[in-house]
Amino acid sequence: MGSRDYILIGVLCGALLLGVLFPAASQRMAPAIKYLMMALLFLSFIEITPGDVWHAVRSSTPALVRGSLVRLVLAPVLVYGAVHALYPWLALPVLLLAGMPTGVAAPFFVSLCRGNISFTLVMAVVTSLLVPFSLPLIVKIVHGTELHYDLVSMGLFLAVIIFVPLISSFALRSTAPRLLARVNGMSYPLSLVIIAAINFGVLGRHVPYLMANVDHLVITAVTALLLGMVMTAVGWWTILGKGWENRMASAGSQLWINNVMLIALAVHLDSPLAAILGVVYILPYFGLFFFFSTYAGNHRSIA
Repeated sequence: MGSRDYILIGVLCGALLLGVLFPAASQRMAPAIKYLMMALLFLSFIEITPGDVWHAVRSSTPALVRGSLVRLVLAPVLVYGAVHALYPWLALPVLLLAGMPTGVAAPFFVSLCRGNISFTLVMAVVTSLLVPFSLPLIVKIVHGTELHYDLVSMGLFLAVIIFVPLISSFALRSTAPRLLARVNGMSYPLSLVIIAAINFGVLGRHVPYLMANVDHLVITAVTALLLGMVMTAVGWWTILGKGWENRMASAGSQLWINNVMLIALAVHLDSPLAAILGVVYILPYFGLFFFFSTYAGNHRSIA
């Protein structure tokens, strides 16, 4: 853990607390979360070249297919069934979280844990490109009898969030490389500001719900923690192969998902439970990062 990691955690927690303390101001920020998410993805995509993606695809195609199926299909279906049997009111939000793509920050965390960065990188890109199509289909098939959402609108929302920053970053790479380099040099402070704004805007509108349903908050937090642990174990043992580097990469691609995208989607769908679930997923997100980053220092290669 470096100073930047502690700063990030402080920003996350501080912005959430301010959003709860000043709900009116937080609620005014909520409509901008979609655009903030796009800006955050843009800052992440400018570090990725098409050549990076193509190289990773060629080197690990079978594992990429397995990982994408687990991330976008098997995880949401199986998790939905398990949670629906216990807490039907939480089943759809958990499906949405479990169906999120590998996060664009996952390669960074995997690198700190001495994992295979290339595999995680391509998982982040490929699953992000597929999720506008996979998630609405999974929701329709699994949750169709109780569906209250416009699936076309959901797909278009996700597609706009992902493809606009991706295409913009690739276009600027060829037309304005110097400008892109300057933006990339400021990506960390810019990302901190954007993350703070997103976290500030996510809970304000849901403060009355949280105060009236504290039990739901506890159950949601425990569910998020269990989901992160299970998905990490699935990735570690089944996807890429033996060796610390490969297992860390496949576990990280399942653990470090794009929970911020769920927050943006939850605002679009007006789903307080999904928004809260996206927020409390920081528990396994950073908790397991602490574990793996510490363990990686002493175990560079585990068969």
